[in-house]
Amino acid sequence: MNLNGKIVWITGSSRGIGKATALQFAAKGARVVVSARSVDEIDAIVGEINANGDSALAIPCDVTNNNQIISLVSAVKKTWGDIDILVNNAGIGTFKNILELEEDEWDEMMIVNLKSAFLCSKAVLPAMIETQSGQIINVISVAGKQPFENSGGYCASKYGMLGFTDVLRLENRKHGVKVSAVLPGATSTPIWGDADVDHNRMMAADDVAKTIVSLCEINETALVEEVLLRPHGGDL
Repeated sequence: MNLNGKIVWITGSSRGIGKATALQFAAKGARVVVSARSVDEIDAIVGEINANGDSALAIPCDVTNNNQIISLVSAVKKTWGDIDILVNNAGIGTFKNILELEEDEWDEMMIVNLKSAFLCSKAVLPAMIETQSGQIINVISVAGKQPFENSGGYCASKYGMLGFTDVLRLENRKHGVKVSAVLPGATSTPIWGDADVDHNRMMAADDVAKTIVSLCEINETALVEEVLLRPHGGDL
């Protein structure tokens, strides 16, 4: 697919993998919708993209709020048109032993990591089905296939997202919509917070972003269902 002029929405694109993905799509000539809850951060990224002569929109959006999601999709349609590519990247992690994990922390991971992908996909799918085209890429984690200690809630949300991705693909392949999963191993991003981890053994966000963009550049008829990325020398 030639990405020039394609409209790409990346959730959680104020930092980390989302930010790197936004910058790389823009460099390919795509029109990028940068969304997150942090207005200052997405404004800065869009300023950087537009200063380079590329096209981007900053739209604050809480992807756990369906009304805000619908409003974003409507605003993009009025400005540019229907969204061609959705990258469900928004995610959080609280890394605790299951006995120490609080109920509200569990619920927040389920809502941000899993429910948001459902809501955003549902918002863009009607237009994709109508045009018999479009692509949805869900950024999951190797934790969607492999359990890790102190990651009970995180793994549960990611296992769920992988199952959701598989069903989304089955239901929409016949409509010409491509659905893929990217499962990065440990990546150096702010999601780790103050956790005791070695960022030197992790992948860079740019490397994951390159994989996401490349999935959209392959032949129109081809479908890569799942990509698993592991850092060299890393544990995840």
